Order: sequence, then structure tokens, then C-alpha cells
Amino acid sequence: MLTSEERRAKIGAVIRVASGNFLEMYDFIVYGYYAIYIGKAFFPSGSSFSSLMLSLVTFGVGYLMRPLGAIVLGAYIDRKGRRQGLLLTLGLMAIGTFTIAATPAYAAIGIAAPLIVVIGRLLQGLSAGRSFHSSPAWRC
Repeated sequence: MLTSEERRAKIGAVIRVASGNFLEMYDFIVYGYYAIYIGKAFFPSGSSFSSLMLSLVTFGVGYLMRPLGAIVLGAYIDRKGRRQGLLLTLGLMAIGTFTIAATPAYAAIGIAAPLIVVIGRLLQGLSAGRSFHSSPAWRC
């Protein structure tokens, strides 16, 4: 039988994991909903289909960085500790998100706009790779 402290700790852990999963799914939903507009703003072309596909590929490119993030941030976390790793991860995610949010449209800065957005997604993917390192299945 669990004590009330142990039960609270387990409930807190479940809430933290559920919150993280919710935010990740929220990212999917919001990006998917606005992918057409993101494509028009950052990847204008003669075809609205190709703008949409470039927008979706940009979203997907962040997932290519997750394994690299697990390796790089995992090694950092193993050396410096979970607290320092979490701070670094949150900082990278914040920089990536701010980079995307603050990037002017293609009409304002040209080809630099999609490049900056891709770099922001790569940073987000790198920082999201930390979740692979800290999961129990990864440590087995």
C-alpha cells in the first residue's frame, strides 16, 4: 500500500508526463491547422500545394533531430545532471520557438525566412530529443 506522500508523488509524475504529451500534441494540432498559412507566409511558390508541403516538411524536419538530441543532450545530462540538462533543454526550446515566432515573412526578408524557420524547428527537435534520453525505456 502506498503512503499519501508516495501517492502524491506518483500522481504528480503522471500529471507532468500527461502535460508534456498534451503540449506535444497541441504543437501537432496547431501547426497542422495553420500549415497552409505558414506555407503561404514562409514558403510562397506558384503552387499552394508545394507551399503546404514545404511547410509540413519543415515541421517534420524537427523530428530528424530528436535522435541527435537524445545523444548530445543525454551525454550532457549524464555529466552535468538532470537539472542543468532540463535548463539547457528548456532554453533551446525557447530559443527555437522564439526564432520561429519572430521571423518576418518571406515577403520581408526573402529566402532567409524559410531558412530561419527551419533552424528554429531543428533547435526544437534537438531539445525534444531529451525526452528520449530521460525515458525509462531508453535507459534499459
